[in-house]
Amino acid sequence: MNYKPRQRDIVILDFEPSKGYEVRKRRPALVLSKDTYNSATNLIIVCPITTSDKERPFLVPIHSDKLKSNDAKPSKVNTLQVFSLDYTKEANRNVKYVDTLDEEVFFDIAQRFLKNFSFSI
Repeated sequence: MNYKPRQRDIVILDFEPSKGYEVRKRRPALVLSKDTYNSATNLIIVCPITTSDKERPFLVPIHSDKLKSNDAKPSKVNTLQVFSLDYTKEANRNVKYVDTLDEEVFFDIAQRFLKNFSFSI
């Protein structure tokens, strides 16, 4: 059975091909999109996860024992970058499940992500 990403999943996937300032290579990401969206479209909306030393309000620290890093730097979700990507086998992004993020931390990330937009509703 093929893996279907779910909201709050931490996944590892290939961001290539990329252009300019876009995230590159195979790296972890957090799935922001709802399960119904993912199933209906075969797309996932993700924010990449980085191991930057920088302290910025848009970089939200997360912890997962299953998320491996080659160094001791903490993992952080970059809420300024968002990608809509095809997760199916045909897209060749090789999406692999790593862990599921805690609801409280996910809510904080979602709030910071939404600050990138100024929707008047």
